[in-house]
Amino acid sequence: MPPFPITCLLDQPAPSETFIRRELDLLRQRGWPLTVRMLKGEPEALPFMWQALPAADRRALLRAAGCRLREEWPRSPMTAARLLRRLPQAASLLHIVRHDGARLLHAQFAGITADLTALAAQAAGLPWSCAVHARDVFAVLPPLLYRRLRSASAVTACSQQAANAVTACGLPPEKVHVIHHGLPLPNFPFDPKRNGLTLFTACRLEAKKGIDTLLHACAILARRGTHFTCVIAGSGPFERDLHALARRLSLGAAVTFTGWLPQEEIRARLMAARAVALPSRRAADGDRDGIANILLEAMALGSPVVTTEAGAAGEVIENRRNGLLVPPDDPDALADALDELLRAEDTAHALARAARTTVESRFDAEKNIAALEAFFARTAG
Repeated sequence: MPPFPITCLLDQPAPSETFIRRELDLLRQRGWPLTVRMLKGEPEALPFMWQALPAADRRALLRAAGCRLREEWPRSPMTAARLLRRLPQAASLLHIVRHDGARLLHAQFAGITADLTALAAQAAGLPWSCAVHARDVFAVLPPLLYRRLRSASAVTACSQQAANAVTACGLPPEKVHVIHHGLPLPNFPFDPKRNGLTLFTACRLEAKKGIDTLLHACAILARRGTHFTCVIAGSGPFERDLHALARRLSLGAAVTFTGWLPQEEIRARLMAARAVALPSRRAADGDRDGIANILLEAMALGSPVVTTEAGAAGEVIENRRNGLLVPPDDPDALADALDELLRAEDTAHALARAARTTVESRFDAEKNIAALEAFFARTAG
């Protein structure tokens, strides 16, 4: 089936979601006429606007919204209130769908984007699909997740764990498809040679990433007399706490926080890093990582990775074959793994070569985008 118009809805631009931008760019390069709008952030933010909507569409949208709101108020008043407040944006989305002749609506993340996409699709009489990732399925009560996704024609998940969360809430397994995000491998040349002793990570600085564990591991390495520096890129709600922890641990110049970096600079840092660490944990609300993009990029470029199985990394990394896995919240085990990679160059190279093979076989963007195209074709019917 040739490419056809699809309207995609995102919440807001996020520096950590490079995988979505790459996916959209590649679809456009392959001729897909995509309309991408966001709920927040200029210039693509959907306006809160009713006036452009024909009366018939307005009535259809209000009927769909009324049914959902009557169901949601007694179960999740906060979700219902948020949906009611953003209902004019669903009207704007419906207007765009009509104008662009979309055959399919596609929501990124099973949150408010899915709620509004479902309403607009129902009013337009069109199929819709949703891409689920991590927090949107791991930290949400299953009944709410089911109510959000039950009318979707199909769901794509970027990890098996995310797919399992969707089927566990009650969606039929045949509706849920695992399609991994891919990397444009020509942009990620493999070279395992490293001259320095720099450890690197890049992520949103939040509880589930376990960067406090990394700082404690760095303190252990410093006490052992191991030579290293550690660079932490990113920002987030735990940023101030992590800076304070680094000071309490007297890490000084051994650890540098850079804030968010452009994608090109992250790639350059990865190409120079002796190892990449992401000691993720499962947060108290159930949130955890999917398959973190920074791990895949490191694996493609030749930097050995150390992470945990708290999220979906275990779907990709086999301990001591293409990376190192340590228990979450275990600074000693993390320090041991990093120490090994800092000292044992042969081990680091062997892990890096196996990791590149994994990425080439399972995370090549050119291969994976074909699976997404087939998903869209099946879903649109």
